[in-house]
Amino acid sequence: MRPLLSLLALGWLPSCVHVFTTHYDYQATAPAPTAAGSAFRVEFIPKATESGVAISAMVVGGALVSEVGPYQMRLHAFGQPEDQKWFEIKSLRLSGTDHFEAPMEPRGFAGRAEFTPTQTPGSTRASLLLGPYVSLDAKKQHDIVLDAEVVVMCRSGLSRGTLHIPLALTKTKRRDSTNVIAEIAQDIRDRDKPTIPAALPPPPEKP
Repeated sequence: MRPLLSLLALGWLPSCVHVFTTHYDYQATAPAPTAAGSAFRVEFIPKATESGVAISAMVVGGALVSEVGPYQMRLHAFGQPEDQKWFEIKSLRLSGTDHFEAPMEPRGFAGRAEFTPTQTPGSTRASLLLGPYVSLDAKKQHDIVLDAEVVVMCRSGLSRGTLHIPLALTKTKRRDSTNVIAEIAQDIRDRDKPTIPAALPPPPEKP
């Protein structure tokens, strides 16, 4: 009886769901700044979502999802093999219009990021995940600036540099389609398997 009820329930469900995702991000508006031959890039990782669901017809469902802040930042440095060993952040702050000012405490960027090879031949990357979440108001902080002081250990020794990265709020959209019946069947098969939480997104391959 239970398998029959399951099949009947599946028959009433939409067979396909389209997930429309809007991703809010901050992207650099100027070439990547350099220090000790390393090009730097900052990444904003949204840590929350806002969602809504819309059903259309009998066989198609739709979900609307917005990926929004607060954000966790990750600073990447790109170099060349054997030229750079590691980098550290000595100070960091965000600023913008409407007297927006957000200096970060030293514990928020503590640590040392080691350069390792990327999938791109002749390129290395060091990534440092910053500690606190940053809450930004998209209506007020549409344009912001990241300023930082960094030190880089390179082949010639320790080198200090300053970073100035202007950023603008961007909005991108994507659509993903999922077969509901197939997903439910997979969930039934895998219901006893442990759930692994989502990891950080893969780091970028270029500045």
